[in-house]
Amino acid sequence: MDPRWEKQSNVWAQVAYYTGLGFILPGGLGAGYAIGWCLDRWLRTSPVLAVVMAVVGAAAGFIEVLRILTRAEKACPERSEGDGSGDTSNRGPGAS
Repeated sequence: MDPRWEKQSNVWAQVAYYTGLGFILPGGLGAGYAIGWCLDRWLRTSPVLAVVMAVVGAAAGFIEVLRILTRAEKACPERSEGDGSGDTSNRGPGAS
């Protein structure tokens, strides 16, 4: 395969990967609300469980987004600037 096409497909794969992150938080919120709504109808507790489960779903979605971003950051070893390693030997001219 031509290296140009391979690089373009890699870029589009990353775009698709990070675009999917935007659906995780609302998906968790919607799923939590739906489960809470069903439990509210079954237990006759009106909006209490819908709100609680929506908050739990949003929190779960947020945690999942953080986990995915942390995993993606660890998988990218070529990022050397600002990696927190404490190596200050390459700070540029005039740095003390």
